[in-house]
Amino acid sequence: MKWIKNHKLISFLLTVILLSLLFLLGSAATGGSGNIVTGLLNSVYTAIEKPVTAVAGGISDNISGIFSYKDLQKENAALKEENQKLKEQVTGLTLSANELKELKELSKVLNFKGIGGETDIVSADVVSMDGTNWMNIFTINVGTESGVSAGSVVVCGEGLVGKVHSAGKGWAKVISMIDQSSKITFKVSGNLKLIGVVEGASDGTLSGFMLDSNAKVSEGDRLVTSGMGLFPAGIEIGRITKVRYDSDAQLQKVDIKSSVDFKSLQKVTVIL
Repeated sequence: MKWIKNHKLISFLLTVILLSLLFLLGSAATGGSGNIVTGLLNSVYTAIEKPVTAVAGGISDNISGIFSYKDLQKENAALKEENQKLKEQVTGLTLSANELKELKELSKVLNFKGIGGETDIVSADVVSMDGTNWMNIFTINVGTESGVSAGSVVVCGEGLVGKVHSAGKGWAKVISMIDQSSKITFKVSGNLKLIGVVEGASDGTLSGFMLDSNAKVSEGDRLVTSGMGLFPAGIEIGRITKVRYDSDAQLQKVDIKSSVDFKSLQKVTVIL
């Protein structure tokens, strides 16, 4: 009895086998017609066979479930890979759209001149700021290896930024138009006969004066480079925010808001 308790599964299987043999012997002895003994054996066999069949079915279902789970894992991995590829494609399309927008803005700033023509351009990132006043002087990550040199004009999508002061391999120093050393001649868009000079200040603001003290200018007038001197004509500088007459200097002076937000400037284009 102790052996049977310790080997319940084996004992159960041996019992099933023994009963099966008795069932077969009973059937053979009666010619398959059946009697009380065979009926009793059939009942016992059926009672034992049902749980055995149920166990076997459960094992089959579990095995099927395991393989189904593995199939789901493979399908999930394939979907994740496809999703990642789609994300990369969307990122690529977004970058392309942003680059196209930047090029369109730059074309507008350059008055549709120089792009695809004789003038070459190169894009650069602002990597550091020199000094304490806004972005008066800053460094970009392209230099002589790209054809950048002292005097190269620097713009962005919004308008004029400044000029290159010095350059080396992989870098260039840019003096922005809001620096106090900067002086640029401008024209009033809409009446290009009106000419003036804009200059930066130590606090990063822009101001200027009209060469003709009787020039008719007003707040909101848009100013562009005149084409005289270093900077090509037609690049947007900013808009007049205030007009006042200086009786001592006998000049009509203007305060100007730059088109470029130098505080958030990150990417520029150098005209070679």
